[in-house]
Amino acid sequence: MKTLTFKSKNFDKSLESLLKQRRTKLKSSSVSVTNIIKDVKKNGDKALLKYEKRFNKNNVIVPTSKQINNSIKFLDKKVKQAIDAAYNRIYKFHSLQKFKNISYTDRYKNKVDYKYVPLESVAIYVPGSTASYPSSVLMNAVPAIVAGVKRVVMINPGFRGKQNPAVLYAARKCKIKEIYSIGGPSAIAAAAYGTKKIRPVNKIVGPGNSYVAAAKKEVFGDIGIEAMTAGPSEVLIVADKTSNPEWIASDLLGQAEHDPLAQCILISKDQKILEQTKNEITKQLREIPRSSIARKSLITNGILMFVNSDNKIIDIINKIGPEHLELNTKNYNS
Repeated sequence: MKTLTFKSKNFDKSLESLLKQRRTKLKSSSVSVTNIIKDVKKNGDKALLKYEKRFNKNNVIVPTSKQINNSIKFLDKKVKQAIDAAYNRIYKFHSLQKFKNISYTDRYKNKVDYKYVPLESVAIYVPGSTASYPSSVLMNAVPAIVAGVKRVVMINPGFRGKQNPAVLYAARKCKIKEIYSIGGPSAIAAAAYGTKKIRPVNKIVGPGNSYVAAAKKEVFGDIGIEAMTAGPSEVLIVADKTSNPEWIASDLLGQAEHDPLAQCILISKDQKILEQTKNEITKQLREIPRSSIARKSLITNGILMFVNSDNKIIDIINKIGPEHLELNTKNYNS
């Protein structure tokens, strides 16, 4: 990870340079996906299967109930319990987020209504292949459930026809009946425009790599997407001397393992916590399964910043505008 110190002469210039390097890579990675989308739009399942075989070594678009059940059957009981607990917590939060309809009659006896009506259908994109993100299922499907969306579809790329059992269990917990073992721009096109096997949806949400993000931008207008086209993840953590370096390292690695283009940034006014976290990252990298991806992300895009001014820290946060912001400090309200 690169280390920057606020007091150094070229701090702002160095930070801007590091941020610009990643932005350039994201743009170059987001190559045109137009041809793939056009192909799927024209040739449907035939094109979809072609890209699945090429990119995911997969020839299964719709997994059978038997395949799903067999996969879930061997999932660790503790993982199931963790998913159940997370589902309940997320459901509670989004239940409190619901808007109320407005209805009143004005003094001219005109009745005015403002109603929140759920979409008919939504597809949630859950990154997969060699990775497992049941959290992406819950964080995207539960709001749709609370809102009353009738048809929730899960797009989740498998590898050689196999999907992750934790992801499949999370989908079952959310009562998702339509599951497709597809991924990438071709999957976005299939959900947006439909094929013989897949009915189109009103909206697509969920994280993905730069190609998935580019595809979502391409289909936007024909269908809806979330306000933020979530591409390679980024997290910025502000820590102080009361923070636990083991936890901070874990949170940084949790994002770094997503993608080599993910960006993890730690800012602190305490030099010691920066050093302790750096050491903890080195230790934990030896233990996580996707260490090669996380290591590449941290070496290329990771930044440790020693900044001893609260106002400057706020300026940096606003400048970066990270996807995930974590204030791991004692006086986070001040």
